Amino acid sequence: MKKKLLIFILVCILIPHILHSQGLNLKGFTKSLTVKSDASIKIIPENTEIHWIKGAIVPAALVIAGTITLLPESHCLLSKYTIHDKVLETFSGGGSHLDNYMQFAPLGAVFALKVAGVKSRSDLINQIAITAKAELLMGIVVEGMKYGISSNRPDGSSKSMPSGHTAQAFVSATILDMEYRNTSPWISVAGYAAATATGMYRMINNKHWVSDVLIGAGIGIFSTKAVYYTHHYCWGKKRNIVILPTILKNGGGLSLAMVL
Repeated sequence: MKKKLLIFILVCILIPHILHSQGLNLKGFTKSLTVKSDASIKIIPENTEIHWIKGAIVPAALVIAGTITLLPESHCLLSKYTIHDKVLETFSGGGSHLDNYMQFAPLGAVFALKVAGVKSRSDLINQIAITAKAELLMGIVVEGMKYGISSNRPDGSSKSMPSGHTAQAFVSATILDMEYRNTSPWISVAGYAAATATGMYRMINNKHWVSDVLIGAGIGIFSTKAVYYTHHYCWGKKRNIVILPTILKNGGGLSLAMVL
């Protein structure tokens, strides 16, 4: 029973997105725009509506799975209380503060790979803009829900729903996936593994229910994809500058023209 429970949690969080990153989300790219750069490739989807639908599948599944655990009676198998008790029983004494650091690990890998010159989807300037917008959107949703939903943590403290650590971890992992999925699928797998481990540790550390973790993961993924689907690559464009000598009636000088 314990093994089946853990498999259920991992399937809800990790497996759907691994499959998504290795094929499902690439079918909508019927055409792409490749911008030459030393270390970046930008892909602009032609059919945005299809991408919005596909991009919402996994986050919606996670949110629905998390909501399902809120509905049964406390003694039922899929109840958040039953699942939490089983997790604590299985991983007794396995608490750690690693979740405070793992939530940022995939995001750190994004910028480390860029510095190393590994080919990615976005250039550095656009990457910073995308990351800032994803973090802002996720933060607004998470803090808004924490403020509006009265839910206690397993340890008795307040502001349980949703898990901010898990949302942050999946923002980080989704950015890593979106940037490097075409470079190597294993980079995406490693990012989502770190995010999944973060969510598990939030339960093992008695800080969150499984519902908080699943819904937090859905928020993190969707916030990031929403930013990618709406981001316009307005920064970092190369501009052609032409400087020409100019002869005037009373002298001369230089004229500058910039092609935007």
